[in-house]
Amino acid sequence: MNRIVKFTVSALMLAGAASPMLAQETEGGSWLKAPIFVLQPGGITFDAVSAPSGFSSKSYFNARFATVVPTASPWFSLVAGAQVQPGSGEQRTPALFYGGIIPIVPISTATGGMLGLSIDPLGVTTAGGSKNTNFVLEGALSLAIGKMMMANMGPTWAGTGVYFLVDQQIGRNDYIDVNGVKQTDNFRPALLYGLSIPLGFGK
Repeated sequence: MNRIVKFTVSALMLAGAASPMLAQETEGGSWLKAPIFVLQPGGITFDAVSAPSGFSSKSYFNARFATVVPTASPWFSLVAGAQVQPGSGEQRTPALFYGGIIPIVPISTATGGMLGLSIDPLGVTTAGGSKNTNFVLEGALSLAIGKMMMANMGPTWAGTGVYFLVDQQIGRNDYIDVNGVKQTDNFRPALLYGLSIPLGFGK
């Protein structure tokens, strides 16, 4: 429960910091826009960075789906989705993620929308309820390859991009080492990468 409280407080702090911009941009229109549904097939790699002694990097296919709800501000969107690693040979539980997307707008503007960077505060929940809910800080990089190479092939292909995510769990980073001893590692991000294919566009 403490993790949920911390995540909620963090989201409220971010919303409060952005409120002057949101207030200016929501005058005369709806703040929430129509959702965008995105299929994101790709891969996920664990322990590629800062792997503890005795642990090796492992990569799996990652089936991922997200719903992005844009707002009237270019500085903030809502996101929710699910992901799972099927056929990994290990017990993999589907994870639900939800939270915000905070784009670094000047980068997108300077590149004509070709390159995107964002910081995404997320809650991630796996089976088991609140005990398996964690706060994850995500750094996201996207490249609009569809806009570059398939602009005339319809909105789905034109909107296709590639993504690279660095997901770091904040707090509760305990693990059992190869000797069966409980350890803590405060920097052990997962890397996610693949295609981002829009299935529907907000209007």
